[in-house]
Amino acid sequence: MSGVFLPALQGRFGDWIYYASLMKLSDISTRVTYASEIYKNPKLGQMIQRALDDKKRAADIDTYLRKTDDRFFNSLVLGVHGAMPQWHPFDITFADKSHSPSNLPASDRDMVGYLELSGGETLFALDGQHRLAGIKRAIRKDADLGDERISILFVPHVDTPAGIRRTRSLFVAINKKAVPVAKRDIIALDEVDLAAIIVRQIVDEASMFARGQVDLERFTASIPAGAEALTTIGNFYDVVKIVVGDIVGNKKSAEQIQGTRIRLPEARIKQFTVLTRSYLEKLVALDPELLAALSAKDYGPKVMAGRAQDHSRLLFRPIGLTIMTKVIAALNTKHSLDKAFSIAKRVPLNLSDAPFAEMIWDPKRNRMITSNAQLCVSLLLYMLGEAQSDPQLRTRYAKFRGVTVDKVRLPSKFK
Repeated sequence: MSGVFLPALQGRFGDWIYYASLMKLSDISTRVTYASEIYKNPKLGQMIQRALDDKKRAADIDTYLRKTDDRFFNSLVLGVHGAMPQWHPFDITFADKSHSPSNLPASDRDMVGYLELSGGETLFALDGQHRLAGIKRAIRKDADLGDERISILFVPHVDTPAGIRRTRSLFVAINKKAVPVAKRDIIALDEVDLAAIIVRQIVDEASMFARGQVDLERFTASIPAGAEALTTIGNFYDVVKIVVGDIVGNKKSAEQIQGTRIRLPEARIKQFTVLTRSYLEKLVALDPELLAALSAKDYGPKVMAGRAQDHSRLLFRPIGLTIMTKVIAALNTKHSLDKAFSIAKRVPLNLSDAPFAEMIWDPKRNRMITSNAQLCVSLLLYMLGEAQSDPQLRTRYAKFRGVTVDKVRLPSKFK
């Protein structure tokens, strides 16, 4: 393979010398491989990188590259095996004659230059192997992408026992120490996540949710009884995600699966937003007190009244919004959405009623018990006559009650 010169910066971090460069996707596709291909049938102590075991991610990245105009990647980290790259610093001149290289710190003057790859070395992905696989797939389908450049961090690798341990430690540091994107950042920033896009639009524009009824500073699944907001932005996002995936759309559909990687067309986002907003309005309307509270100019006192110890209402609590949405989602698998809401109207809205008291509602402390939420959903479906009294439900309810299965009695069904 022929040599190539890449514009680069030379840097030092800890005791690593590395090079930050730009590389064409076509060169990445042909020159870069996987560590697992270098060490065939390796001993456990020689392994550097885990297997590329998620082909779906590579396919998603391939589609993202070919279909997304505002595509962007963070840097790939590549190990350099075999021949070492050659560093060629160059002299710096300034277009502004009032400046000269002497104005630069001496330690910085040799940091800019070209990195020479002879073609005899082997490059392998230390971080970004799924992106690499996606690049290779995309270039095979669309060669025009080959001239685009992305940033690369080159790290020399020494093929000795000590060198392998050192590179393996670097791989772990890069991957194990990585922090997943926090929910708060997804909600605030993600331009692909459909639920996040819809949440931002609703809390910006819908009068029942855009005036502080959703606490934008809280990301928990619960909210203090004395809070003026109905729910937290974290809970609101969770509810919208259920609506989008299980009620107004299908999270298992090809569209939504692809939509986890690529932003849906604006027309579809608008349709999902309209349908989600309509669902939320119908959900609120199940409780006339809640509808009046969220519609009021001074909503805070009315929301707090719906959480009063002697008058605590299901839908005035974040977990209540989640429970009812899951119930409607389950009903919607067998009925139209309108019919599902009609059935859901039979659910009592006062937390002192069965099955809520003691299960998800502690009346003595005026607080919710979120750990029993899924059991509550199952019981509600049974009490509505939409689910059978199966052994699993009886076992779960018996465990909650602290009795044996043969002695447990499920709550009476709603009339």
